[in-house]
Amino acid sequence: MNAPPNLATEMAPEFLREATAGAVRLRRLLVPLDFSASSLRAYHYAMALAECFGGELVLLHVVPPSMLPEWGYAHLARRDEQLKTAAHRRLEEFVRRQGPAAQRVTGLLVRAGEPPLQIPEAAREQNADLVVLATHGDSLVPHCLLSNTAEEVVRRAPCPVWVVPGVSDNEAEQPPMLLPLRRILVATDFSIESRKALDYGIALAREFDATLHLVHVVPTVLPADVSHLTTILQEAAMKESARRDLARLCAEKLPPGLRVVTTVLAGNPFLEINKEALRVCAGLIVTSTHGYTGLRYLLLGSTAQHVVQHASVPVLVVREHEPEFVSLTEPGKEN
Repeated sequence: MNAPPNLATEMAPEFLREATAGAVRLRRLLVPLDFSASSLRAYHYAMALAECFGGELVLLHVVPPSMLPEWGYAHLARRDEQLKTAAHRRLEEFVRRQGPAAQRVTGLLVRAGEPPLQIPEAAREQNADLVVLATHGDSLVPHCLLSNTAEEVVRRAPCPVWVVPGVSDNEAEQPPMLLPLRRILVATDFSIESRKALDYGIALAREFDATLHLVHVVPTVLPADVSHLTTILQEAAMKESARRDLARLCAEKLPPGLRVVTTVLAGNPFLEINKEALRVCAGLIVTSTHGYTGLRYLLLGSTAQHVVQHASVPVLVVREHEPEFVSLTEPGKEN
């Protein structure tokens, strides 16, 4: 392989060398970098993907917006420019420290504003195939009080988002654990959006010769006026129906020769998806989102955002209407 060596290559040679040329076309990856331990882990993960598929990285740092002081705002523009200049210098220094691997970094961006808004906008301007970012690994503030950047980016991004679990500052010096994609878990609810997630799961499983775990979760809700026995019977019927739907989906969508395991679970969807990923040692969860914002998001919610929040393994989130970085070839029609 002619790609320049880097830390990711040294830590995960199999992950970088075992993908076959074909379905996955990752050309430009946008990596938000705030220099935290978690964002550095996301950088190494993105570099591994770039090494694997011959892509390039664009690094982005977002300067948070200034608080308006009581004495006015005339000086804030100058302050923002100074912060942006300092951030750009820090990005340049970071890239210099990466050695030969820096050849894959083709752009450095610094923007000012709210990260959940600036990251999707930068992805749009850069025509990014993928955004790779991390959740934050530790915080003294409860999650519900935080504006979680990863979840907001998942909702707003114009392209797929690959979310890497964050690490704590205590783990910052540990080498990144870049798992080869031996097992890929795809969560499906049989919607059109989840079929897009399955397309991605199939393409990545074929690239890495991985086993595809196709999972459906029957939500369990016990209304106050429904007996426990009735709920059990309804759940059993829904699980049996889901098994038939999974079998039909496999027959329609899966190419011959692909290793697949189908599982039907019952419970809280995002918690069950995370538990199943840990149980089978999945290297990646692929899920879909409707991409709702505003009132529709508040009313309907999104399993994908909750999966991102709770997952202990990387999560790839896709939506129906966005550019694809995989070739969605139907079974039996490849050359």
